[in-house]
Amino acid sequence: MQQAEKLSKLNIFLEDKKIKDKNFHLRLGANFPIISDLYQNLYANSPYKDEGFDLLLKSLVKNFEERSAMQKKRDLTRVSNPNWYSSEKIVGMMLYVDLFNTDFNGLKEKIPYFRDLGINTVHLMPFLDVPEFENDGGYAVRNYREVNPKFGTMKDFEALVYEFQKNDMNLIMDFVLNHCADHHQWAVEARKGHPKYKDFFYFFPDRNLPNAYEQTMIEIFPDTSPGNFTYLPESNQWVMTLFYGYQWDLNYKNPMVLVEMIDTMLFWSNKGIDVFRLDAVAFMWKEIGKFNQNLPEVHLLLQLFKLCGQIVAPGVAYIAEAIVAPEEIIKYFGQGIAQGDECDIAYNANFMALSWEALATRNTNLLKKSINAVPKKPRNTTWINYARCHDDIGLGFDDKLVLELGLDSLQHRLYILKHYCDGFNGSFGLGQRFMIEHETGNARISGSMAALCGFEKALKENNQEQIQLAIKRINLQHAIILSLGGLPMIYSGDEVALPNNYDYLNDESKKYDNRWLHRSKMDWSLVENIEDSSSPQAQVYNKLKQLIEIRKQTPAFADNNDLEFIDYENTHLLVYNKTDNKGEKICVIVNFSEFDTVFERSLFADLNESKLFNLITGSEIEIREKNFIGAYDVLWLRK
Repeated sequence: MQQAEKLSKLNIFLEDKKIKDKNFHLRLGANFPIISDLYQNLYANSPYKDEGFDLLLKSLVKNFEERSAMQKKRDLTRVSNPNWYSSEKIVGMMLYVDLFNTDFNGLKEKIPYFRDLGINTVHLMPFLDVPEFENDGGYAVRNYREVNPKFGTMKDFEALVYEFQKNDMNLIMDFVLNHCADHHQWAVEARKGHPKYKDFFYFFPDRNLPNAYEQTMIEIFPDTSPGNFTYLPESNQWVMTLFYGYQWDLNYKNPMVLVEMIDTMLFWSNKGIDVFRLDAVAFMWKEIGKFNQNLPEVHLLLQLFKLCGQIVAPGVAYIAEAIVAPEEIIKYFGQGIAQGDECDIAYNANFMALSWEALATRNTNLLKKSINAVPKKPRNTTWINYARCHDDIGLGFDDKLVLELGLDSLQHRLYILKHYCDGFNGSFGLGQRFMIEHETGNARISGSMAALCGFEKALKENNQEQIQLAIKRINLQHAIILSLGGLPMIYSGDEVALPNNYDYLNDESKKYDNRWLHRSKMDWSLVENIEDSSSPQAQVYNKLKQLIEIRKQTPAFADNNDLEFIDYENTHLLVYNKTDNKGEKICVIVNFSEFDTVFERSLFADLNESKLFNLITGSEIEIREKNFIGAYDVLWLRK
């Protein structure tokens, strides 16, 4: 269809709908030709293509009309500052509602706690309605339009959003795109044989096509959920289930699925969601004979989600939850003419894993080498920088880069696993292996930050020296994510160094999944009078609070695509510069070892004076030819 014809159809549509808002007209007019082309690329041969596109346009109008005046005002403010999520003022925390403080009302009560620590962006782990038992920690959604009743009612959620917005706080929602629960009404109807809803999923009468698909499919949970298809004995059919048997993959080859999911996203945008974490996006499109991650159609789908969202709710941002190789993750920001028109934010998973590798080896060579291999991201996009999250730590390093350092790729991973999981050579870690590859011994790592940094072990042994070293390791991880630029995300409980949660073994629905090891219930007794306490947990909290406050006062810690890593010869050290829009530079120096070491004046090539200001200590330091930096110390230095 020619552009003139597209715009003619759009004009007729708008006249029929009689929307007067000029901003909506402008956004729809600008994005309509692109949306039309993307949709045609995906669905030219679908019998539902015309019906689906008509429903999509109606959804955009309906959701814009239902958007509140306050939300529209917030949108316009953010449109004038398109990368608001990259600001040094933004600091996030991710949490499970029930583990944090019972329910939505309990969460609302803790707004003063967030404000005290400096948190203004909260990522709620899945809070939608799910089956009671088999729900993958909330990622098997039974109803996309209802909240989990154990957290409260929709009114409770709306009251929480209202209080968040009153306090200028942002809310991040997990939006599970790849699959839904087999208890979802779509799946219930599909199981009965309803043709419309069978087309919402991948159904097969025998194993022929599933076998063909599995030739190029990876298994996501080979230990606990092997295979990619589940047999339904009542209908003698197979259904695609990449994650767990109770999570049915949605069929995005059917445009009606896309329309339903975009409409659902806009529904939650209107409820006050500021950022969507788009879950498991790498798997959204499947083709026989092709690897089941990162297919080109995935990117077209995400562009449609983003562009439709921009028309209705342009103040909302989108996170790609795609834990893939760096050369693949960069594509989720958009490429070519779509650069910056896909997701706004992505997880810096590679850096997270490499920071733990550097702590285990006391060596930053692989970290620096890997950073330099990551392609530059588009302007106005950013990373979520994090040290821990609800998930395991995957050791997904680039084998080629490991080999270039003269290391055996498998043996290097096994060393890191022994360090964090086996107490190898007196290691401080109390982690556990997750999803072990039995042929090689390779695995991922579960465990809380406190357990992996040695805090839990040192506290049990009442070893004061080791407690202080563990606190410094925790401080190091937090100081890095707060200074890299982008959106730092604290994992709830890490601010008070919560230990591993071993109680999950007593829960029949969780004991098979040791990721619950690092999903602990918040211990509110630890934060009573925390500012006046000298406890080890209070030391962690108060240092993090100080670092957050400094970050917010330092424009260089925003993300302006200005991050510059220095290839420094001391392998214990990681050195990088951040520069603000006025040219003021902050030099960050991190010591990844338990030994005091040195850095040289030559690090500061353009330094004329003899003193630099350390933002963390609030004091000047004399810069000599050789300068000491203590065990696990971090310096934030400004001229």
